[in-house]
Amino acid sequence: MKGKILAVEENRGIILADNGERYEFDINEWKEKVPPLKGMEVDFEIDGNRAKNIYLLEIPKPDIITAINMESNIKYFGGLGALFILLSWIPYIGLGLYLVGLILLTIAFKKLSDKDPSKEIFKNWLIVLIGGIIISIILGAVFISATVNQSEALMFLAYLIFVGLGIFTGVYYKKIFIAIYEITGETLFKTAANTFFWGGILTIIFIGGFLIFIGWIIATIAFFSMKTK
Repeated sequence: MKGKILAVEENRGIILADNGERYEFDINEWKEKVPPLKGMEVDFEIDGNRAKNIYLLEIPKPDIITAINMESNIKYFGGLGALFILLSWIPYIGLGLYLVGLILLTIAFKKLSDKDPSKEIFKNWLIVLIGGIIISIILGAVFISATVNQSEALMFLAYLIFVGLGIFTGVYYKKIFIAIYEITGETLFKTAANTFFWGGILTIIFIGGFLIFIGWIIATIAFFSMKTK
């Protein structure tokens, strides 16, 4: 039987078959390497009211994956941006590398978001970028005040803000990189997303920074592993 994917949510989806009937499917029945997307033409078998053994016939137009392949600069903007963030610990030039990395990632995320606006990649990036700056400023002010006044209460407040910043960035990084995985099919983006998330959560016991560092390594490899024409 042939049909078209109407919707995909988490681990399930719905196909509208040529006979006019709708069939739900489990993601485990999807037999292709690229993730299933709304609008894809598929061939499948019917098992009661469910679809199984689903194969891709045609990617909907505009072809998101092909468009990304044509935009190979996304691969290099994103890869170099992530690499520069990764190297921002280097003395003297670290801040410059960090700022350049943010700019390159912003360009890459904007181009990816243009390919599929529903994923809100660029919007989530701006939220984490602007929100992170604001929280960091507050954190700095509280920490300086705690140091000057030798206040344990303010120092504990600074710690709580630090943990909150880690969780905030971890949650939004996961949203961003899961969305990139769903668009590109590159599984390393999904791994990076989960690493960032747990890195953010585990800032509460001070090992989160290490996981976030690993996350940027994985993200760098993921960008450079994107398939291009």
